[in-house]
Amino acid sequence: MHGVASAVCFVAARYFVKETQYAIGGHSEPVRAGVSGSQETVAPGTRSVAACIVSYNPGPEARLTLYSVLPQVSKVFVIDNASTRQSEMALSDLCAELSVALTVNNENTGVAGAFNQAASMAISQGYEWMLLMDQDTVAPVGLVQRLMRGVDRWGGIRLPAVLCPLSLESDPSGHQSAVPDADTAVGACMSAGSMVRLAAWKAVGGYDESFFVDYVDHDFCFRCRQHGWEVVQVCGAVMVHSPGSPIRHRFLWKRPATSNRSALRGYYMARNRILFYRKYWRFDTRWVLRDVCNAVKEVVLVVLFESSKREKLNAIGVGVLDGCRGLSGKTQRQWFVSKR
Repeated sequence: MHGVASAVCFVAARYFVKETQYAIGGHSEPVRAGVSGSQETVAPGTRSVAACIVSYNPGPEARLTLYSVLPQVSKVFVIDNASTRQSEMALSDLCAELSVALTVNNENTGVAGAFNQAASMAISQGYEWMLLMDQDTVAPVGLVQRLMRGVDRWGGIRLPAVLCPLSLESDPSGHQSAVPDADTAVGACMSAGSMVRLAAWKAVGGYDESFFVDYVDHDFCFRCRQHGWEVVQVCGAVMVHSPGSPIRHRFLWKRPATSNRSALRGYYMARNRILFYRKYWRFDTRWVLRDVCNAVKEVVLVVLFESSKREKLNAIGVGVLDGCRGLSGKTQRQWFVSKR
């Protein structure tokens, strides 16, 4: 099965290097994509942009991710967070094939640590912006160009520190959300597909590594806002994102989706939510209250639909307690470590 998946991703990746059309809202825009990532193949206006891809035991989808990003930026930094030896060797071969800079960490520093590593390297090499990507997320053709146009269009008093696309959760039913027709200031956004102004990253002290994984992006956005910057969702930039392994269910007249995250991710999500709420509830009370409602809904969906309910609910409960105690960073709880 792994060989079949690799072949499928390779064929799809080859498709990405051809002349492609990407349409949003009925407007088509031809973009010619290359594969080298050199400035000769990068679209005008995006040469000050680098990209960071954080990897942890990546699958064959990583090839497609790289092929989708390389034509859009001048430099790609891949930060591997202590993958297995086999995964590391496969990733090393892929990066060597595509002339991509690879940094291998001896221990898992979390996404925050990896983002900080890449940002430091990008600044030292003169880049002004950094695109953030997951190892299994594909950047739509023209994403960086559309985000950069948001900088020129933005008429707010505060400069944008983070530019983000409209993030749509993949929907097996085919339902599509409405796409905004104007750039909008938002409270926070997910890191995948977003672009960070490196001057803002430096001004706020980088990503908070105590969050380790979940809510790293939200914390960064809130600190940027506290320091007088803006988080801007750019009209016309769209990414499809799948949190966990989403499955839709039938419940009365609705079709709710469950994320099916592991118990370990449930722990980090719950713990970091509490840490985040304690830190920012006074700064943006409305945003925090909305997120509390979302957290309650997620727990209800786990109870109603997901497998391994006891294990996941126990992890969430422990995460809430650890968050109330102020525990942060990579968990040292042996039960979670052994489960991983």
